[in-house]
Amino acid sequence: MKLLGLDKVFCLSPHPDDVELAMLGTIKKYTGTKFDVICLCQGSDHDPSTSENRLQEVKDVWKQANCPNVELLFSGTKYIKDYGPDDWITYLEKTYITGGNYDAIFLPNEYDSHWEHRIISNLGPALIRASKISLIQYYTPSTQDDWDPNFYVDITGVYNEKLKSLELFTSQTHRYYFKRKVLNAFHSDFQCRKKGMDWVEKFKILNFFEG
Repeated sequence: MKLLGLDKVFCLSPHPDDVELAMLGTIKKYTGTKFDVICLCQGSDHDPSTSENRLQEVKDVWKQANCPNVELLFSGTKYIKDYGPDDWITYLEKTYITGGNYDAIFLPNEYDSHWEHRIISNLGPALIRASKISLIQYYTPSTQDDWDPNFYVDITGVYNEKLKSLELFTSQTHRYYFKRKVLNAFHSDFQCRKKGMDWVEKFKILNFFEG
């Protein structure tokens, strides 16, 4: 089964755990789509947990998730600030997007309260300016209420497996957004719950090019 009929997509994770929190369930559900997940740095600036150890956690999480449709990529950069926006665009285009045969790019949204997430979100239009690549935003724990998703994926069948995988972000489990009640709220939506979708991941399709 393919997500939106997509064969291959590129997922931008500003930090270790962003893509995993946002769409691990979707990736696990749609095994017919190949997901290249790139972790752009080792963690946030001024975060004492930022280190190469967090990259190992990413590997451990995906090993636990057992998703053969995922390829993990790492930029080798410690902080997002180590590159300017133009540097990130050039690096991503030359290294991955040109010749990558991607149908879509997934990335954070512009209403994210984390400034490093917004930097990566703003790269989207430039990355697809000359390509027929769909652009889709994902929901993060730091997304503000101004953001309006328009696509919901029911991950009820894999939700408990997702939570078990997220536990391997051991350096982050003390964070509020890794607490079970917060994770439950993060994956809940009133309208979806009314329709029988207990746990969902949320997205906003900015543009979509078929075929």
